[in-house]
Amino acid sequence: MLPLLAAWVVRGALEDGGAADRAAYAAGTSPWSWRFADTEDIVAGKVFGDAAIKADASGLIVTPKRTGRGELGFPLSRQADLRRLNLLRLDAISQTGDISLVVRPTLADPLVRADLPGLARPIRLDQMAWHDATGKPVAPPERAAMLRLAFTLPPDATLTLRGASLARAEGPFPESGMAVPTGLTAEGLLRWRDRQRAFDPLVTFGDSPAHTDAPGGARWIAPGAYALLLIMAGTIGWRRRERRDAPSDAAGALSRRPPSRFRAPSDVANGLLCLVGPLWFIAGLGLGPHVDASAVPMFAGGVVYGAFLTWIRAIPRWHWLGRGGWRLAGWPLLAIPVAIGIAAVAGHAPIWPPASRALLYIGWAFFQQWLMLAVVAGLLARALPRPVAVLLVALAFALLHTPNGLLMQLCFVAELGWAWWYLHQRALLPVAVAHAAAAVVLQACMAGGVLRSLEVSARFLS
Repeated sequence: MLPLLAAWVVRGALEDGGAADRAAYAAGTSPWSWRFADTEDIVAGKVFGDAAIKADASGLIVTPKRTGRGELGFPLSRQADLRRLNLLRLDAISQTGDISLVVRPTLADPLVRADLPGLARPIRLDQMAWHDATGKPVAPPERAAMLRLAFTLPPDATLTLRGASLARAEGPFPESGMAVPTGLTAEGLLRWRDRQRAFDPLVTFGDSPAHTDAPGGARWIAPGAYALLLIMAGTIGWRRRERRDAPSDAAGALSRRPPSRFRAPSDVANGLLCLVGPLWFIAGLGLGPHVDASAVPMFAGGVVYGAFLTWIRAIPRWHWLGRGGWRLAGWPLLAIPVAIGIAAVAGHAPIWPPASRALLYIGWAFFQQWLMLAVVAGLLARALPRPVAVLLVALAFALLHTPNGLLMQLCFVAELGWAWWYLHQRALLPVAVAHAAAAVVLQACMAGGVLRSLEVSARFLS
């Protein structure tokens, strides 16, 4: 079922993206439109060359240093068709200086350049004088895999950049998109999409109408309701802690201890409350190009609530290594040779990440397993039969990797074993090490091949 779910999510994302693209064309612009409010809105978050950049309320401000020559890149999520999107609009101001446009038609092609006649009005790209690095005239580029704004500014000048877009100077765009095929996996759908875009960068998918964003306040209803539930549940948990820790005689303490049949619904509810926020953030993000601000507090709320339950000792105790130390860690660490075996059979030559990234991932893996095992699995196993708790935790861990279909399956199988072992040993570090090491092996030896990537949510579609 996980591959079917992943394919359904990706198919919906392609159709929603196609509707948004058609809406942009109908509005006289295109998906290749940029607003510059922060340095992260340009490639690499910096200017290449002798210039500095900062953001303020007016946009991005470029100031020269030394020679004053530099370039800044427009992010391209896919190749742009400059033959049909032949109109460049710049929302920019520069009192003086030389501004030009730099294009690389494909990542393997040499750069071509054309001087911009000005910044105040739209510019026809097919009517500009283009030349190569030697100054030899060349034909206008038909596509762009890299698009940069180059400048030479005198010492006291600045360049203010607020936005840019590519549009079509004349002629209509198709009003309907290409039907998205059924029967393909999530990874197969993305390969199909990439082939269609390589043939026609302006192709759109599906025939659904343009998606309209919810009103600004409506998107905060779910985070508000979630926060209210967390506050109510947290208040109940805090009061229980006070009653539990209040000094009293043994008989009184026994009389106040809730029967286990009343604790079970509370444990299930607390486990679900910890999961709702992260699942909403990742599995329900809508796969847009930018994180919805209203989804961030959902993720943070689930994590903070898990930490709160840990602080008030509302979850079963856990350990770093357990009483057996590394002697009993063979079961979770079995994931490492399994990952190596999978990579040897279906992988490619390893491309290892930097050591700093691998070490960082140990901390990230520990965080994930703390939330899934110490908090959620501990609560569910106290309220439900252990096999049911293990199954639910493995399913939740898989859903946190939506819509990466193959990775969802690998995570489901791995977490079945890790959750089973954890509920016997209550030790987190061996699981975190196994998680991090297996992920590094898969990323180094399988990403870009059988396993498209280790990314989730919108990044998986990139």
